[in-house]
Formats: sequence, C-alpha cells, structure tokens
Amino acid sequence: MTIVWAGLSLGAVYALIAIGYNITMTFGGVFNLAHGAFVVLSAFFSWFVIADQGWPWWTAALLGAAGGALLAGIEELVAVRPVLRRENGHALLVTTVGAFVVIEGILMATWGEEPKSIPFFGGQEALTLLGGRVARVDLWLIAVAVAAGVGLHLFSRRSLWGLAARGATTDPDAAKLRGVNVAALRTGAFALAGALAGLLGPLVTPKTGASVGIAITLTVFGFVALAVGGFGSFPGSIVGGLVIGLVQSYSSRYLGVEYPPLLLFVLLLAVLVARPTGLFGRRGLRAV
Repeated sequence: MTIVWAGLSLGAVYALIAIGYNITMTFGGVFNLAHGAFVVLSAFFSWFVIADQGWPWWTAALLGAAGGALLAGIEELVAVRPVLRRENGHALLVTTVGAFVVIEGILMATWGEEPKSIPFFGGQEALTLLGGRVARVDLWLIAVAVAAGVGLHLFSRRSLWGLAARGATTDPDAAKLRGVNVAALRTGAFALAGALAGLLGPLVTPKTGASVGIAITLTVFGFVALAVGGFGSFPGSIVGGLVIGLVQSYSSRYLGVEYPPLLLFVLLLAVLVARPTGLFGRRGLRAV
C-alpha cells in the first residue's frame, strides 16, 4: 500500500497542474503552457519566504497566491490578448511557451540550478494508513487536489461567473452580443490559475523540491494528466493525474526508472485513440 500512497501523492501534483490548465481552457479558451513554470516559481518563492527569510508558511501561500494572480494576469495581457486581437489563435501556444521560457530564465538567473526544499508545515512524521506508510504531505496533496477539482467543477456549473466564462469560451461572439466582457473573463481565468499555482508552493515544494529542471517535468506530466482525464473536465484532471502517478510509481518500482515515460506515452496514445477528448473531456474544447 505504501507504493499506492506514493503514486497517488505524486499524481495529485500532476492533477493540480492539469487543473490549472483546465482553468484557463474552461474559463478563458486558452491552453497556457506556462502554468507549470508558475508552480515552480511558487516553489522557489516558498523556499525564499520560509527557509531563507524565516516567515510562516501561510505568508508564503498568501503572497504566492497574490503574486501568481498578478503575474498570470500580466501574461494574459502581454502574451495572449495581442495575439487574439490579430485573430491568430494558433500562435497562442508559441507565446505561452515564450512565457514559460522567460519564467525559467528568471528562476535560473535568480536562484541557479541547485535544488532547494523546505519541510512540510504539517510535520515530517509518516503515518500508517490502510497497511502502508504515508507522509502527511502526501495526504494533504491528495486532499487538496480532490477539493480543488470538485470545487472548480461545481463553481463552473453553479456560479454566474463560471457559467458566463464557459459560455464565452464556447461562443465568444454570442457572449459579446449579450454584454459579456470576454476579455475580462479570460484575464480573470489566468489570474485564478496563477493564484492556484502561487498558493501551492508550501505544499508542493516539500514533495518535489524547487529546481529549474523540474518545470518541464511538471509541464509535460501535467499535460498527460490533462489529456488522459479530459480537456475541460476538472474531475477528469483528478482522475488523470492519479492514474499517471500510479503508473509512474508502479513502473518505477517493478520495471525501473527508465520505463515510466514510455508507459505513460503508450497510455496517452491509447486513451487519445479511444477517446480523443480524454476520458471525461468535452468535444468542444478539444480544438482549442
């Protein structure tokens, strides 16, 4: 059971990345490849606030959420909105990749390549649960991923903002005719995803550490979780992330550390052949 807990906790990290992707897709109609870099930026910031400055973890969470929302909103204004004004949506992937590279360069220049880590604020002791050993941070990661996915699923379907944003994503022109500020909703979606990324720093850093190299890993594995779980589905992000984490954990344990990428690639192909939008995805969002 210990290997299951390890896989679920690692999958929860991927699920949280996929949830961030789905926020900008569902509420803004844009796939933001820089989201993984925002999470790593939050990890470095948490190390700076907690380990370097000695401030409490909740300070890092609150400041990280505010800073993440601000930076992601700036990304939308600078890297996304000008492209959409020229009606060249295919270039959005290039501009968000550019944002990823910029953030990665800033992290490298500021903190270098040396990995950093912080202790978990809930304690370092491992627990025995259902016959396996599990760290407290692992349980928190799983709980937060499930809560974030379910909460955003309900928010997207029962709140006025969520319904308006989903409508604007599905048909922006019709939404504009009904007085919906599509651009403001898209900026809000980026800010919400950035706030989530910034909030996760004190929770993700004890699990993954903070290093520039991990940004591309989180970005790719988060995308695989999104593709498997479903484009536009927050519950699908949870399922996709946990499945990816379990596959990685079991294959690393019984086959070797070189096999997980291959097995995950095979899994991704199998799911996309059978269900192009993912297990729980909506067809309308697949083309974005």
